[in-house]
Amino acid sequence: MNFFSVGGRAKTRRNKNKNKNKLGKPKLTKKVSKVMVRPKRNPQKNQVFQRKVNPVVSVTNENGVRVYHVRKIMTDKAIANKISEYIPSSHYSLVVKQDTDVWGVDEDGNREKLLVKFRKGVIPEKHCQAGIVNLKKAAMKKHDNRGAAAGPIDLKKMPLYANDASKFIKKSKFRILAYESKKTGKLVNNSLGNQSTSNIIGYFDKPDRNIKVNPPPCRETAFSSQQVEKWKDSIPLIEAIDNEFKRLVPDRHSIQYKRAQETPFVINDTAFSTVTINYNWRTGLHTDKGDLTEGFGNLVVLEEGDYEGGYTGFPQYGICVDARHGDFLGMNVHEWHCNTEIKAKTKDYTRLSLVCYLREKMIRCKGLELSK
Repeated sequence: MNFFSVGGRAKTRRNKNKNKNKLGKPKLTKKVSKVMVRPKRNPQKNQVFQRKVNPVVSVTNENGVRVYHVRKIMTDKAIANKISEYIPSSHYSLVVKQDTDVWGVDEDGNREKLLVKFRKGVIPEKHCQAGIVNLKKAAMKKHDNRGAAAGPIDLKKMPLYANDASKFIKKSKFRILAYESKKTGKLVNNSLGNQSTSNIIGYFDKPDRNIKVNPPPCRETAFSSQQVEKWKDSIPLIEAIDNEFKRLVPDRHSIQYKRAQETPFVINDTAFSTVTINYNWRTGLHTDKGDLTEGFGNLVVLEEGDYEGGYTGFPQYGICVDARHGDFLGMNVHEWHCNTEIKAKTKDYTRLSLVCYLREKMIRCKGLELSK
């Protein structure tokens, strides 16, 4: 029985009786025009304020770890329509800042999927410092192939050779599929988006475009092959991240490790083939593509100076995580995620994030040897 519907009918009957005169005829009443109540707006940003929806179904403490069960607050269609967009911190009802596990639940409230395993300050400081020294400069290199994570097309962020909107031939919300060359006037079928300070290290499951004849399907990245000492000095950090992955998500780690070790394109004795490194980069809404479906994403943040924001958010579930220096965040990268705005608190600051994972198609290179 719908309580509100029943109450509504009762009220309607009372009103009808009240409006009848002694002869049983209805009184003439004055019509009242309906008034539309508009939502309040911020005059500065012209944004509609909406009441936050609480996603938390339950919360418990297990051995000093906060455990949340959360539900979706947006439909799959609604969240997909926001691909590449920047979601503000005001969207989130829950900001995780302490040791926490987060599970998504289905419509019946049953535990369905692991979203987050977050632990504060578990990465040794010596490895954090080594990561900053060896990887910061490489992460600052700009690339235009980061897809939806790079945000909606912004001409100010596009490479100079493709920043004239009048020459775009094909375009999506976050990617240009073809454009007319400024120099030659010819059609260039090249997919690109906003430039982002993001790079990959380790190994990759796509051929080297510089090899024109029969390139192998997998390769070592430019950083790992050309900056050998820096790569070598970064591996203990990656191994420390793998240790946390194994400790906190052992079932996913076991699957991923076994698959990773089937090829030589693997980072030592870990479950990773590849690491994406990002410098002071706020990502737009996306899901990760190309990594092992049965695996898990592993994020660590390294810092210099001070800033605020940069939360890693799961907007469909209304939660975000404030991962800071030396923290470990195991995350379901196949769910929609993005970052909140990053605001500097000191003149110079560094937010260097590392995301470690296994490329799905690396298994094609089973039996191949690393090129010397």
